[in-house]
Amino acid sequence: MTPDRVREAGFAKDADKLIRRLSLVALLLARGGQPVSADQIRECVEGYPLMTDDAFKRRFYEDRAELARLGIAISTEPAVEGDGDLYRLPADAYYLPPIELDAEELAALAACLHVLEDHFSYSQPLRLALLSLAQGRPEVLTEAAAPALTVLPEAGHAAGAAALAQLQNAIADRKTVRFNYYTVSRDEMLARTVDPYGLQLVAGEWYLIGRCHLRESLRTFRLSRIRSRVTHATRAPHDFEIPADFDLRTFRDRPPWQLATSRGRATIRISAALAWWVQAHWSHCGTITADDDGIIYVTDYAEARPLLSWVLGMGEAAHLDEPQELRDSLVGQLELLLRALDEPPKPAAGAGSPPTATAARENPLTRSITVDRFTRLTTLATYLLRRCPGDDETILHVPTVCADLSTTADDLRADIRLLNLVNFGADGALLYAEIEAHDELHVSRDLAGAAFARPPRLSPLQADTLLLAGELLDGQTPDGGAALTRALTKIRTVRGAAPSTLASSDLLPPDERLLNTISAAIRQRQPLRIEYWAEGTARQSERVVEPYLLLRNRGEWYYVCWCRRAQDTRVFRVATTKAATALDEVFAPRPEVELELYRRDGIPTSQSYAPQSALLWYSATIRPWIAERQPVQELDDGSCLATQPFVDQDWLTHYLLRFGGHAVPQEPREARDALRRALAGLLRSYQTP
Repeated sequence: MTPDRVREAGFAKDADKLIRRLSLVALLLARGGQPVSADQIRECVEGYPLMTDDAFKRRFYEDRAELARLGIAISTEPAVEGDGDLYRLPADAYYLPPIELDAEELAALAACLHVLEDHFSYSQPLRLALLSLAQGRPEVLTEAAAPALTVLPEAGHAAGAAALAQLQNAIADRKTVRFNYYTVSRDEMLARTVDPYGLQLVAGEWYLIGRCHLRESLRTFRLSRIRSRVTHATRAPHDFEIPADFDLRTFRDRPPWQLATSRGRATIRISAALAWWVQAHWSHCGTITADDDGIIYVTDYAEARPLLSWVLGMGEAAHLDEPQELRDSLVGQLELLLRALDEPPKPAAGAGSPPTATAARENPLTRSITVDRFTRLTTLATYLLRRCPGDDETILHVPTVCADLSTTADDLRADIRLLNLVNFGADGALLYAEIEAHDELHVSRDLAGAAFARPPRLSPLQADTLLLAGELLDGQTPDGGAALTRALTKIRTVRGAAPSTLASSDLLPPDERLLNTISAAIRQRQPLRIEYWAEGTARQSERVVEPYLLLRNRGEWYYVCWCRRAQDTRVFRVATTKAATALDEVFAPRPEVELELYRRDGIPTSQSYAPQSALLWYSATIRPWIAERQPVQELDDGSCLATQPFVDQDWLTHYLLRFGGHAVPQEPREARDALRRALAGLLRSYQTP
């Protein structure tokens, strides 16, 4: 700022530093890569002339460090003559590197935006990153074909959504955070101090991975279990550095029994009926060898409970052989369940019926992630300057600008006021823009505005968001995913060696070949002959379906079809599809298949499918987990009652087995009888030498 200029009314406290950093970059870019002394910078850059010597040194260091964190590294070199250093910003240190995306690759990335926008907490950084890759031309994004695919909004709660924005900023700033955390396994609340390293989206829920000061080790925190505001632990600019050996990718697709350091190895025999299912979805976390009656599956485990739950959920199709102590624990759970059936818990009179779940879907995207203000301003500058024709003036429509940049009219107005103050060290201003009546934005390019007309580098957050978007789509783009794979490889190269701070993970990773077969059939309008397994039963059916839409919900893939056998619309789960073969024919779209319903609401609720429901008792041990996912009637001893819709008795039996004595059906009686028969068979199998 010039000495007689003060901050205009209405500016936020960070306005000075934003103007200063933009002006610093503008000055260095205007010099065309030629070095500039500290004295020249202090004299020409907005804000510095008003500072004392010590304040200038401190702020100049902080500004360079912040720009470096955003990927804009100002180089330093000793002066040939005299004392001090010289500073320069080569063009390749600011402008977007030549990623060389071809039209197909850019269209594949645009498909990610088509699918995820408004369903994704990182929609704004995704759109701005793609706008930079499209060289500031939003029409390139809107013209790309949208895939026959939808991703439902994340399943987290409003508290988790609010924490997500705060934690994303803390990761970027390397700030230690504090919050109160509900530990569901111990049913207790504790204050936690954490160095946040990364964020992972697992089955629609966000998790923080970082170093917990209380436990003095790496820990995972589910954001929906944070019970307070997330605050900074100190006032220092930075509190920690992410360890060089930390890699968020090592946490990808871990099963629940492998979320910590391994403490043992289990050997499980899987029957031929379910061998395909284990091979398709769990081979990445264990080893598989053929056996006379199926396969032998060996997996490391850190926690016994989730592994035993997985084994019990397969019923007689799975048999735990080793280690003996784990086998004894499994048998103990079966015996506990049998005793609970013989002496069922009796809720107190007047306990009433548990509340039923509502069909309304909570939308947690009330606190979506935004890019840092510097990136937002530089992207806006490029966007506006590229729209100035030869006479360097233009008029734009405000709603169009807001839509292109994923911003609001108020934020646009505030950002324009800041850009109007950015100068090039007396070489001229960046631009002048003003919103007039009738939603008209008048823009004129100033003397040195051309320096910002090229897109800036992708910030680490923008690059990470693009990579995360690619992971979520799993290659399911209109061309079959080849172009998306190429584009993501190029972005990883630009991202550099620093590890990503965002990742997604599936609790049940899909069979990629099967997913690709279904996706190709949707694109080519080919019917599929599928073998479908009714989970929790021994029944498999074969049917011919006409696939219309892939749908990703809570980390799993489904496909919406017209079923020729049922003569109606049906939704099938990819994870329980044993095989799919495309038929050599093309089907005509049926108007009765209402795809917008599925794009908006996802798969029908279990209540829509289930003609029956069971009243279940859950012990106090697992009540906290049940209460997180559905309404419950809590009882005086800490246990609870809940209603569970179901279609098939076999499915309900396998569902109850997973809880190993901590879930017992109160009614109907048929559910108790079926569970008792299954228990008898399992206990006999473990008593046989």
